[in-house]
Amino acid sequence: MNVQTAVTLPHPIIILGRDDNGKAHASFFPATDAQPASRAASLMGMLALPADNEAVRSLLPKLPKGKLFDSGKAFVPFVKQDLYQQIAAHLPEADRAKAEEVRAAPTDVSQQGHSATPTNVPDGWGKIVVGSLVLATEDPLEGWFEATVVELKPDNVLRLQWRHYLDLPPFNRRLEDVALLHPSMKL
Repeated sequence: MNVQTAVTLPHPIIILGRDDNGKAHASFFPATDAQPASRAASLMGMLALPADNEAVRSLLPKLPKGKLFDSGKAFVPFVKQDLYQQIAAHLPEADRAKAEEVRAAPTDVSQQGHSATPTNVPDGWGKIVVGSLVLATEDPLEGWFEATVVELKPDNVLRLQWRHYLDLPPFNRRLEDVALLHPSMKL
C-alpha cells in the first residue's frame, strides 16, 4: 500500500494591528520565522496573515521586515493607512473588525519606571533628561521611531524605551545615535 502524506511548508507571514493611538503597524517575517512570528502576534494582540497566495505575497515587497525579540514579541513598524487596508482586506472576515481595533496600552507602565506620555521634547542635545522624547532606530533602513529616555548612563549613553512599543525591553543608544524632534512637537 502506497500512502503519501502531504507536506505543508511554512509561508512568509505578515503581522498587523493598530497601536494604542490607532496607528497602523505591519511587517513581514520570512517563512523560517512563521511560527515564532505568529506567537508574537498573539502575545502583542495583533493578527498574523500567512502569505499563502499570490495576492498576499505581492504585498510583501511593500512591507518592512519585522524583527523578533528574545522576549517572544516582535518589532512591527508603522505602515501607511492605504497599505494597511490592502493587507487587512485579505484577512478572514472574522478578523477584519479586529484589525481596526485600537490596542490597549499595557496597564503596568508605571511599574516600568517611566510614563506612557513623555513630558519633554528637548530643543537641544544638552537638554535631554529622563522623560525626554527622542527618535531612535534599529536600522536606518527601517525608519526612526519615538523613544523615551528612561536613564542617563555614563559616557553619553541613553537607556531608551520605545514610545509605542512599551511591551518591548528598554535598550541603549549613544547620544550621537539618536535624533531630536522639532521643538514645535512639544507636548
